[in-house]
Amino acid sequence: MGENNKTPIDEKNAEVSPLDPTLKKPAPDAQATATNAQASTATPEPEPASEGYPADPEFQLRGGFANLMLDAASPLFGLVIRLRTLDELPNIKDVHQQVRNQIDNIQEEMRQHGYEPAQLLAYSYGLCLFIDEAVMERPWGKSSCWSQEPLLSIFHDETWGGEKIFTVITRLMQEPTRYQDVLEFMYYALCLGLKGKYALAPKGEETLNALIHQLHGIIRELRGPTPEEVCDPYTNVAPRNFRMNRQWPWWSPLVISAIAMAVAYGIYSYRLHLITTEVLESLNGILQQ
Repeated sequence: MGENNKTPIDEKNAEVSPLDPTLKKPAPDAQATATNAQASTATPEPEPASEGYPADPEFQLRGGFANLMLDAASPLFGLVIRLRTLDELPNIKDVHQQVRNQIDNIQEEMRQHGYEPAQLLAYSYGLCLFIDEAVMERPWGKSSCWSQEPLLSIFHDETWGGEKIFTVITRLMQEPTRYQDVLEFMYYALCLGLKGKYALAPKGEETLNALIHQLHGIIRELRGPTPEEVCDPYTNVAPRNFRMNRQWPWWSPLVISAIAMAVAYGIYSYRLHLITTEVLESLNGILQQ
């Protein structure tokens, strides 16, 4: 995947990012802070046992991407795929809080990896919109606490980003080398169902497919030509035939010979008995005459 911009940014000398006018850094959520403070002092009440098939955001899917942004978001990708299959989500409040905490952790992790603030804002914006859109597509999501407090509102003070996300992607494509990791994340999000304003637009699928194809071309050019071989085809091939051959014990020929002799003896003994019986019957017939 793409290289990470890990050079520390000098705030005095850094250039103004073209994404800054589009994505603003969210202000602290005072209301959520006060709510958390009250919740910490109040006596916790036992939660009712939730029925149904709860969504688990703690997917262990890390480590499959060289792109650190994709690697960090892969558990949430799995969560979104799972949420789209659920007919109900009784513990949606818990899932909402867990996803919110996970996004906080991802942002801090990416910050420690040295990503620029503009990269982090675009990345967080797309991630929040991707999850919000998946939840709002479900009947249980529209009438839940998620609709009253979407992730986009918590982290970016916005309630609808279906149009701005494509403006952000367009600006990212103007500096593909700088925003390669973010572009790859956006590419995966679009492939996994992020539609934004094109969900209900005429020929929205065609427009999305064209954008996905364009992003693929940009990322492919940054990565370089497609390797002819994904891996060494002989890495996992055994150098010899390891099929287990049947090995007979040393006394097997003796047993086989003994059985053959016993069978031969039985056959000749039976034939001799028949001949002897026939001769005796002939003698008895002669003596009776």
